[in-house]
Amino acid sequence: MAVRIEALGRQHRTLLAQFQNQHASLVEYLTRFALRHGEKDLLARTYVAIDEVAGAPRLAGYFSLSTVSVDRASAARLPGLNRLPGFPIAGVLLARLAVDARVQGQGLGRFLFEEALGLTLQLGRAGPVAFRLFVTDALDGHAAGFYERFGLARLGDQFPCRMVLDLGPILGAR
Repeated sequence: MAVRIEALGRQHRTLLAQFQNQHASLVEYLTRFALRHGEKDLLARTYVAIDEVAGAPRLAGYFSLSTVSVDRASAARLPGLNRLPGFPIAGVLLARLAVDARVQGQGLGRFLFEEALGLTLQLGRAGPVAFRLFVTDALDGHAAGFYERFGLARLGDQFPCRMVLDLGPILGAR
């Protein structure tokens, strides 16, 4: 599957209603809130994966990024983070990641995760702001297992479960 990643804009409105996912909250966010959160409220930026199927574009998946801070005490048991000062730890939140039900199992979730992490690392290396964590909230055990394959660690056992990846070693924290 060849997809292109684009920042969600008004030109994508006609594609939103066709998106299908087993988690109703992920469909609802995309169709009701994502555009407003990106353009008006400035709460999150959503990126969509557009698949050209038989010449007609289809929204195959999406992810949303925002900012977050994680309570220092909740991350204290993770190596590398336990030596940080006792302040909240800044991060980028992968607020949502969803793949259309019709294309699940084809590697698009991995691709979207890697795109989201790549954009986060670009921001971290450019340096206009500093942050240490890449954070998400896994909806269920299946999602938690997916994120664990990328090195994210659970901060709790109940779902949704906050998960973090320490970007310090990747970004060259000293």
